[in-house]
Amino acid sequence: MFLLLLSAFWLSCHDTRQQSFGVENVPDPKKNGGGYVSNPDHLISDETVSQLNQQLAELDRSGKAQVAVVVLHSIGQNDTRDFVHRLFNYWKPGDKAKNNGLVILMVEDARKLEFETGYGLEADLPDVICFRIQQDYMIPHIKQHDYDAGFIEGIKSVASLFNNGNYAYDQLPDQPALDTSLVALNPVTVAPPAAAITEMADSAREEEAAIPESATTASAPQQFSNNASNSFSGNISFWTILVWLFITAVMMNIFFGKKLKKKSKDESPATINDLPNEFLHPGITGMILLNLGAWAVIGFLAIQRHMDVGILMVSLIYYLVWVLFIHIAILIIAARAAIMLKNSDRHGKWGKLAIVQRDIAPARYIFPLPYLWLWLAALKNRLEHLRNDPYQCPNCSATMEKLDEATDNRYLDKAQVIEEQLHSVDYDVWQCNSCHTHTVLDYANVRTSMAECPSCNHITYKCYKAITKQRATTSSEGWGVKEYECAACKYKHDYMFTIPKISSSSSGSSSSSSSFSSDSSSSSSDWGGGSSGGGGASSSW
Repeated sequence: MFLLLLSAFWLSCHDTRQQSFGVENVPDPKKNGGGYVSNPDHLISDETVSQLNQQLAELDRSGKAQVAVVVLHSIGQNDTRDFVHRLFNYWKPGDKAKNNGLVILMVEDARKLEFETGYGLEADLPDVICFRIQQDYMIPHIKQHDYDAGFIEGIKSVASLFNNGNYAYDQLPDQPALDTSLVALNPVTVAPPAAAITEMADSAREEEAAIPESATTASAPQQFSNNASNSFSGNISFWTILVWLFITAVMMNIFFGKKLKKKSKDESPATINDLPNEFLHPGITGMILLNLGAWAVIGFLAIQRHMDVGILMVSLIYYLVWVLFIHIAILIIAARAAIMLKNSDRHGKWGKLAIVQRDIAPARYIFPLPYLWLWLAALKNRLEHLRNDPYQCPNCSATMEKLDEATDNRYLDKAQVIEEQLHSVDYDVWQCNSCHTHTVLDYANVRTSMAECPSCNHITYKCYKAITKQRATTSSEGWGVKEYECAACKYKHDYMFTIPKISSSSSGSSSSSSSFSSDSSSSSSDWGGGSSGGGGASSSW
């Protein structure tokens, strides 16, 4: 009897659970504010939902595609491929005539990502392109549990396919506008009749005879001088300068980082990857000097040399100024490092110089110059020696031996082993074969997203969840909480973060908006009535 009751209870729970995972139970964003993203389990942030809604609304208004994004933790025992097909034909995204709908479904516990396309998109968005978008732009982020970045990159790729004809939006060739300053006008000269030419020549001879020779000779240079005006200046491509202002800010942040301000206890801690080098922070001053140098050269060529400074010339000038700036920065870093690290031990020097290598190394691909490559090669070689040259035993002065990775774990505590498992810190253990003294040295991974735990001081502290407590509006900021936990000592702490106000131009595409532009290809409260024949692709992680 007990077994029968238990079986009946299990079957009832199983049936209820299966019912809760039907396609009709997935919240339809069109009926909950008029958006395009269904995120009932809050696996992606509200800010990302708003951003995706805005991009998908623009794609919908253009009439190219109507896309539904669904992010679920679980669909029970349902097959994800069958589920997304049934969901597509239940919601019916896409214009009824064009059948240009697309459903993107992620199921967290099944570790599956699905694309389901409408009949009308099977030519523009074939299965192989669906798979490439998943593998190239979404799965790498999803594997890291960064669902926000995965869907942002994926929708960018989908939008690029329909807008530019290429899903690889980060590999599109530049399309510079034609610089009209370089186009010479060729006026058409109409020859006068022969009789008019003869009459003009006779008139000119009479006037020449009436004018004294001295006056004729003196007036010629004066006339030439008036025609060759010294006020002429070349045209400048100012929009290219604006583009380079942005590029300069990005490269300055990549190569030198930002000087971190001291944070309060309520602010989330800085990750090791955020730590800048300690030898040079050009910041705003560096940006001003670099841009002033480029502007001075551009102004000299346009005003003094009367040259047209178009797209290519502005870019070349900025590039050369950056080359000079990078080399001066390297000299300053080398000089300051020699002074500041003079009294540091090998372990301390390695930690400071590893951050310099992390930040400056990408510059060698942008500025492939011999000096920069040689300096980085020398820095790499120095780091190798600082870490791997044998130590002398502090007790007996004998040469110590570095243990391999399989052996050194015996001399690490539990938290240190966890750090190595998280790839936040790598430990080297040196052993003296004479007196059996052991020295343990920590080498932090300068690219890790982990932070130092305020409780146990191990680099095992990470944000596991961000919760929005109050959404931002057009009139006020929102706020939320980031939940941090230490993987070693299980210390937990919540940090508050603010959400910027929603601009009035984008409020119509927010997930909380009630409507979209009236020129949308479908109603804000319903999908367009499209259908699917099963096209698309699946990816696992």
